[in-house]
Amino acid sequence: MRKQLIPLLLAAVLCLVPALSAPASAADEAVTVWGLVVNTDFGLVLKDGDTEYLLLGVKQDPSTLEGRTCEVTGTATNSLGIETINVDTIEVVGDTSSMNYTSMNLQRGGRSKTLA
Repeated sequence: MRKQLIPLLLAAVLCLVPALSAPASAADEAVTVWGLVVNTDFGLVLKDGDTEYLLLGVKQDPSTLEGRTCEVTGTATNSLGIETINVDTIEVVGDTSSMNYTSMNLQRGGRSKTLA
C-alpha cells in the first residue's frame, strides 16, 4: 500500500510546484497614467478621473507632488480590490494648486481620511 502512495504523492507535489513558482499576479502590466496626486493617510494617490491608484515606491517628497498633475509610469496591479502602481518614474506636468481642495475631501496641507 505504501509503495502505491509514493507515486501519487510525488505526482501531487509536481503539480503544485508550477503553481507556487508562478508570478504573484498575471495581471501586472506596464502603464503610463496622468492625473492629480493627492496625499492621503494611505500614501500618495493618483486620480485620473476614472480610477484612483495608490502610488508605491515614490522617492520624491510628497509635498512636492501633492495637488499637482503628474505623469506616472510603472507597473499597475490590483491587490485586494485596490488599484496600485509600483512607480518607475513620476514627473510633474502641471500645477493645480488653485483648485478647490474641499471638493476633493481635502484640507490644504492635510491628508484625506479616505483612499477614494
